[in-house]
This record gives sequence, C-alpha cells and structure tokens, in this order.
Amino acid sequence: MSVTPSTFEELEALCQRICHVLERENAILRSRNGLIGEGIEELEGIQAEKDSSIALLERASRDDLCIAESRRSPERAERIRTAIGRCKDLQMRNHQIFSRVVSAQRKIISVLRQPEDDVNLYDRAGRSRDYGVAHRSELA
Repeated sequence: MSVTPSTFEELEALCQRICHVLERENAILRSRNGLIGEGIEELEGIQAEKDSSIALLERASRDDLCIAESRRSPERAERIRTAIGRCKDLQMRNHQIFSRVVSAQRKIISVLRQPEDDVNLYDRAGRSRDYGVAHRSELA
C-alpha cells in the first residue's frame, strides 16, 4: 500500500498486516535461531516490508483526515491505538530475541578467537589435570 491510509478501517488493516509480518519475523528468529545463517534473505525481505509499513503507519497517524476521524469517533480511535500498541509490543519482543541471537553470535565469535592455551591440560607443577574424570582414590 503506497497511499497513506485515510480511514480507520485502512489503519486497522495496516496494523494487522504489520502484526502478521512481525509474527513471521518472530517465527524465523525462533525456528532457526539466526545462529546458522538460515533465513537471512527472508529476514531482510521482512525487514524491508516492515519498515515501509511502519513508515506508512506513522504518516497516517499524523494525517489530518485520521486526526479528524479520531475526534469524531473516539472509541474507534482507541481500537486503533490498541492495534498500534500491539504492533509495538510485537516489535519489542522481536528486538529482544534478535538481540539475544546477536549476543550469542558474539559469544561464539569471542570463544573462537581466544587462544587455545586458555585451556591448560597441566597444572603449574607439570602434572596432568583430570577434567571431568574423578580419581578412584577420591571415590573411596
């Protein structure tokens, strides 16, 4: 939709479309977890669709026709505010998931970049360390 919505019905339909896009984005972020790079192209497409729809919603919310209609019908305006609030909540939820995915990727990268000598197989005296295997004498 390239034309700014001028009625509450159009605004509600736009909010529903945005919520649908946000649910698709959430499904990709959760199912593939973003850690293996699958779904990147789809996420980029969703981002473009989401950005244009949100920009359209922002323009519509400032449009004189919508402002006039909200004054004539405050109960319908409240429904639109609720729908917009749901869009914001879904966007915040997806942002939190995306932030966790990015954080996990950064942790993986930092672990991979650490020098291998961080894991010491020998103690300072040169004795072999036992990782995870208990000595029989300790079990007695």
